[in-house]
Amino acid sequence: MHRFFTEPAGDGLARLSPEEANHALRVLRLNVGDACQALMNGQVFDACLEETDPQVLLRLGTPQPSPEPSVRVTLYQGIPKGDKMDYIVQKCTEAGIYRIVPVAFSRCVAKWDSRDAAKKQTRFQRIAAEAAKQSGRAWAPPVALPLSMAGLCRALQDHELALVPWEEQRGQGIRSQWTDQRDMALVIGPEGGISPDEIALLRGAGAIPVTLGKRIFRTETAGLAALISLLTLTGDME
Repeated sequence: MHRFFTEPAGDGLARLSPEEANHALRVLRLNVGDACQALMNGQVFDACLEETDPQVLLRLGTPQPSPEPSVRVTLYQGIPKGDKMDYIVQKCTEAGIYRIVPVAFSRCVAKWDSRDAAKKQTRFQRIAAEAAKQSGRAWAPPVALPLSMAGLCRALQDHELALVPWEEQRGQGIRSQWTDQRDMALVIGPEGGISPDEIALLRGAGAIPVTLGKRIFRTETAGLAALISLLTLTGDME
């Protein structure tokens, strides 16, 4: 079933963006009456193509159970080298992340200037949307522009629980910290890890260092592992 992100158009209709409309008509070659699904405001609707000109409209049908997790998890990801961020955005979207925010830690090798960051954000958002549709989600996680360390510490104040998987932490895992919080943050360092000074700042902002076990994950897999661990605890992997 083809899925499209839409916006409300009134009278039981949903509107496709120009990009989604082009995909529906030029790539998939859908015609009026063809069945599809509309993704809107975190919900999934059965739908059919109602109109193609001057705009592409879908007629909304039966709403389906939401595929979205019962909790919101934001990933604050240390900027990695190369194209690793593409993988992080894609896989964490598939797993159920709510939002992704790159962070410039002191040990980040990759440096993004403002122009690079804007271009990358556009690409990451496209990857998130494609991954969301492929995995049956109704929400494409927004990918923010990078934060500084100071910005990260301020942002963590908005969450009920902030966890920092850190290779030097011992004896305190994710399970020991989750007590039914519904809005959480995961902070993942870059390839070089998070420095002790940065850990001190994060502790001061209320974040809790945790272990992911006896093995060390790469930066591109640590967030995914932590996210799946959290969603398993909350029952969202059942």
